[in-house]
Amino acid sequence: MKLSTSTGDFVVGNMPVEEQIKHIAEAGFKHVNLELADRVSDSRLDVDNWEERIESIGRAAKEAGVDFVQAHSTCDTLAKVSYETLVEETRRDIVACERLGIPYLVVHALLSSHRGARGIYELNKKYYNDLLDKVPDGKTRLLVENGGDIESNVTGFASGYDIAEFLDWMNEPRLGACLDTAHLNQNKPPRDDQYESITALGDRLCALHVADNFGRDLHWHTAPFCGIINFDSVMCGLLDIGYKGAFNFEASYIMRNFKSPPLRRKEWTHPKDPDFVPKFLNPPTELKLMADKMLYATGRYILEQYNVFEE
Repeated sequence: MKLSTSTGDFVVGNMPVEEQIKHIAEAGFKHVNLELADRVSDSRLDVDNWEERIESIGRAAKEAGVDFVQAHSTCDTLAKVSYETLVEETRRDIVACERLGIPYLVVHALLSSHRGARGIYELNKKYYNDLLDKVPDGKTRLLVENGGDIESNVTGFASGYDIAEFLDWMNEPRLGACLDTAHLNQNKPPRDDQYESITALGDRLCALHVADNFGRDLHWHTAPFCGIINFDSVMCGLLDIGYKGAFNFEASYIMRNFKSPPLRRKEWTHPKDPDFVPKFLNPPTELKLMADKMLYATGRYILEQYNVFEE
């Protein structure tokens, strides 16, 4: 199983995604999840020169000696942008995947507290079909991610069971699933079982967002062994379904930029020094790199314990 991590690991200040890719390679990773949702760096494609950005990202990956195993599309919602804008933004993400040879693009389902479960299904049927119309030659498969039942009072996309039911209802082979272990761990029990959700998805499962957290009370993505998830349940589920995708981390909350949601580090002004400049709002890049090296070592350890680590 290939071990990968997300460019979001190095969202520090305004670091360009090309530099993020370079640091990921320095940490030991040879495979990368390209985050196209980040407003802090310049990885988003909602800019006039978006096609040039795609070319630049591709060159950076080649120079760093890494490849892209999956990508994450824009995280805008209907509360922020119009439906037409969201489809256009995601279309650009699809084009990026096609040009960079990325096989999977994770696209969040549209959730709304104002619709019932059936209404949510119908909304997302239109959404994913409109996006699939933008896939030129079918090389990139769109993946539906579980969102956790705390994000909406409609739980139609909270567990592996939910995603499996939606995909069966859609009956669209160009759609698949991405399981987020941290989101799943936020669900109200018994809907938080990793093994059961993975096996419910079976061969629909194409990608992972692997992270740990402390359960229901806080949306958090940190490294395994920094929370309460038992990763034996994850690994046994993956092996039992013959999972063929990457073991991909989305665990960037090990060291946090102070502006990053959902909780922001407090700013502080010295009461006696008007010229005081804070030193610890953001972790330095060198510490982030050490944290990513530890993340790589952790992932490799997990995969080697089950004899599935693949270079």
